[in-house]
Amino acid sequence: MIRDRRRPRPPVAAILALLSFLAPAGARADDAALLAARVADAQKLVAEVRGVGFRAPVASALLPEKDLEAVLARKLVEDLPVPFETYVATLAALGLVEPDPDLLARLTRLYTRQVVGYYDPAEKRFYIVPERAREAAGPAGDLMERILLAHELTHALQDQRLGLDRRMKALRESTDALLALQAFLEGEATLLMTDALLAGVPEEARQAFGDDPVDQILDGLAASSAVDGAEGVPEFFVKQLVFPYVAGTAWVRQRKREGGWPAVDAVYGNLPSTTRQILRPGAAPEKRKLLSSRDRPDPSRVPKGTVAAYSDTLGEWALGVLLERAGAGEASRDAAAAWQDDRVVFFAPRGCPPGRGIGFHWRIRATSPAGAGRIAALLAPLYAGRPAPAKPSITTRGDVVEISRPAAHPPAG
Repeated sequence: MIRDRRRPRPPVAAILALLSFLAPAGARADDAALLAARVADAQKLVAEVRGVGFRAPVASALLPEKDLEAVLARKLVEDLPVPFETYVATLAALGLVEPDPDLLARLTRLYTRQVVGYYDPAEKRFYIVPERAREAAGPAGDLMERILLAHELTHALQDQRLGLDRRMKALRESTDALLALQAFLEGEATLLMTDALLAGVPEEARQAFGDDPVDQILDGLAASSAVDGAEGVPEFFVKQLVFPYVAGTAWVRQRKREGGWPAVDAVYGNLPSTTRQILRPGAAPEKRKLLSSRDRPDPSRVPKGTVAAYSDTLGEWALGVLLERAGAGEASRDAAAAWQDDRVVFFAPRGCPPGRGIGFHWRIRATSPAGAGRIAALLAPLYAGRPAPAKPSITTRGDVVEISRPAAHPPAG
């Protein structure tokens, strides 16, 4: 932890993955050739610090600021399993967010406020917004460039090792597994970024960073009361944005402490698949109690007159957030810790416009009947005030919680 609380904490924007490149003082950020050279230098640094070489050079390009918002708005929705309106409606049906017709604009603003550049695994290219790079450059421009570009080039290295675009698309119907993967990726990138920082600092000057610079990063993120641009954005999305950096860094750091970078390399053969794993960085692997085939909701067997929208596994982290919204307070974490598996199927009346009439069938398996009962009891207040047609029912059977809400059919005529 930070010994001197008066020391400035790292800003959230400096840790988010999309904030990744600051041009050095005097450099021409609009020069594509210069950008390519800086990216090549950063590749060498990442390979040296990480001990793993790149298989190919990382392509780079300039992204004018005037195009940034449109690009991000497209990126935010292109990999969703359903249209954005339907996706948000499913979250609202569960109780994770409130309906908001301006949500896409608010989310786009949130991400746009963070971005100086980003690595795109679909295009396998690093983009920089030159206008923002010039604004961000300052007296510490060289140092900031070193650590932040190291962060993003780590993502490029991860992509070359894992094939991130394909892998992430395969997880579109598991919020839990996708968030766990993102936590590993951001955790590794944050640790490498820190090592890259220290590699360029003389030994006698390292004392200024404290016993563990990673503690400063985690402390700064955890203590931040707001993320720039988050005004009006549901808390669920803001927490989802920060989670991979805080929990993911703690998880990867535990592995690195146990066996250095080789221990992190071993993770590539057995990637974390649940946020339950990420939330327990020092815990031994455990065998989970999965939903039986009988209890697992089947998208081919939705109610008559409806069509399946998509299926999802929400995981322990999302369940904890939902319990917080239900007013469970400090009990949220302990109750969510009983999670073992879950699956939800969303459906809507046939022919209904996107985002309208969403129903769902969600089953959660807990560690015990008592754990299931506690989850059900703590969730109940979240739905208590809803009118009957939109009010989910909550029941338990042994160690399984079942939450269901019927689709709202449009009135005839």
